Amino acid sequence: MDGVCAVAMPQFKGITVRNMIWFAAALAAVTTSAQAQKAPTPVDLTDPATVAKLVQDLGYKAELKARDNGEPYINSAANGSNFSIEFYGCEKAVKCTSIQFFAWYKKEPWYNAALTDKWNAKKRFVKAAIDKDGDFSTYMDITALGGTRESFADSLDWWTVLSSDLFEFFEEEEPARAKGATPAK
Repeated sequence: MDGVCAVAMPQFKGITVRNMIWFAAALAAVTTSAQAQKAPTPVDLTDPATVAKLVQDLGYKAELKARDNGEPYINSAANGSNFSIEFYGCEKAVKCTSIQFFAWYKKEPWYNAALTDKWNAKKRFVKAAIDKDGDFSTYMDITALGGTRESFADSLDWWTVLSSDLFEFFEEEEPARAKGATPAK
């Protein structure tokens, strides 16, 4: 150890001061990073007009309309296909408690319960059904209570991604029908 000065670091039950300093610095960096992250932005999803504006802000068309009975809904589109955003549990067309993304596809002879069962078995968030007219419909429900811009944007993204998956699913299932096989079994 010629010319080298060795200093023994104090230890506390096997932990050196140097390790404590590194730990404190790392903890400070993590804490600062966590504080620097933007807090979620609250948004009133119980108000259909606010939701329509949010949908537009997220880059989608949003046309707020009302049914004959006054119930609000939004017409929108993604992946070249129309869908609606339905509101439930509303008081006088506001203060709605839940939201449903909804789309339907005109009846095809190969739409059947086995097809919806196959879709529903593989997909957790967007569910499918055949309506009384034989049309294929998809839907996804979310709460309108305690919403944030980020959580709604994430839900809308799930809807659009899974809607795109639906078109791929149809492309896979329709050739099976064309070859005489019964789809989705």
